[in-house]
Amino acid sequence: MRLVLNCLILLLTTSNATANTLNIDIYGPGQSRVNLFVADPLSKESGVSLGSIPANAPQELQQRIHANCAFLPFFTMLSGKDIVGGPNPGGYLGQNIDFNKFQLSRTDIVITAGWLPRPGGVGEVELRAYEVYTGRLIVGKGYGVASPQQIYEVAARFCADLMEALTGHGDFFRSNIAFVKKEGKRKQVYMSTAQGLNIQKITNLDGICVSPSWSHDGQQLVFVFLDDKAHNLCVWNRQTRELQKRRLPGNTLVSPAFTRSGTVAISLDMRGNPDIYELRSDYSVGRVLEENWGIDIGPDFDHSGQKMVFVSDRLGNPHVFLKNLGTGEVSRVSLSGKYNTGPSISPDGTQVVFAQLVQGHHKIFSVDLTTGQERQLTFGPGSDEDPTWSPDGYFVAFASNRSGPYQIYLTTKHGDEPILIPTGPGEATSPAWGKL
Repeated sequence: MRLVLNCLILLLTTSNATANTLNIDIYGPGQSRVNLFVADPLSKESGVSLGSIPANAPQELQQRIHANCAFLPFFTMLSGKDIVGGPNPGGYLGQNIDFNKFQLSRTDIVITAGWLPRPGGVGEVELRAYEVYTGRLIVGKGYGVASPQQIYEVAARFCADLMEALTGHGDFFRSNIAFVKKEGKRKQVYMSTAQGLNIQKITNLDGICVSPSWSHDGQQLVFVFLDDKAHNLCVWNRQTRELQKRRLPGNTLVSPAFTRSGTVAISLDMRGNPDIYELRSDYSVGRVLEENWGIDIGPDFDHSGQKMVFVSDRLGNPHVFLKNLGTGEVSRVSLSGKYNTGPSISPDGTQVVFAQLVQGHHKIFSVDLTTGQERQLTFGPGSDEDPTWSPDGYFVAFASNRSGPYQIYLTTKHGDEPILIPTGPGEATSPAWGKL
């Protein structure tokens, strides 16, 4: 049965209230933390028990919203024991909430939920987020939940709207991460939400899949497939779920990526060492994007389509370079270290992240393209590799073996403590972040 999620905008703040509403600058140099509490679910009508709503849905939604917000480093999640006088808010509407006790508990934002049973479905819920010190509504929305499987989607939509209201960006909850999982001698492409939910297996090929990369609109995924005969270019369509496979000239295909216009750029060794080419719409080889006597691989493009980062050993060791596709000017980006790989340029073209070899292990570094300032984002044991920017240019996902087998982790442009993205059993590598 096709599940339908109905979303109803209930009530928004007035223009004057919006001007005074709590805002979070996630891109600023100093990142303040906000204390957030997700209250226990309540019934919208007296005499209606939450127990009449199937599948424990109200409690599941509360836990999912709490878990979602815990991924965001600017939130400090409070529990019921942190609330003076007990966690019950007194009601799910602002006029019924006891904001005084939340103020005493140093709570900045409180989230409430009001539920009603729904014939033929799970129920109807109103989710609201209030700024405690003003009592003003930040976000208020209602949802019809047709099945328990929609709980994670309702939580993601509400959290996206809350994050957007506070920061101006909600794409973290409107995005997917593709990655490669090892299955015996094979490697397959999977995808999940940025929180590691709704894990789906995209490929079931007899060989090794490597280097997935999303198109800028998030509708196509390109990667290289290695079987026992050759390297192949593969393109997967999100809408049709069709997989196209192409043979290209040369013996080696390396690190494909989509350009801003929707074509594919890839490194091919047609003339000896790999150079970077742009393919035509039929995936035949088109123009050269970067050619040198050395090895040029790993292209990535900003949303303007004018900036391309890539890796080259033209100076003897692998380093990250930036090419202005309008002028043809090439400049070196990674100025420290002797082994720098896997670059990803932020959507707005202002920063580049990459992996640098430091004392035998890779660590994630970033470079501000305006100032040239370079900084290390990840530390600790093991190697951190294959960084990829989130669509909002705030988060960075990467693969790491810091806890044993390679798994996918999440940090931010500020280098916040990495968080594990649960992808299930098996080694996971090569994350690629794209829009839904």
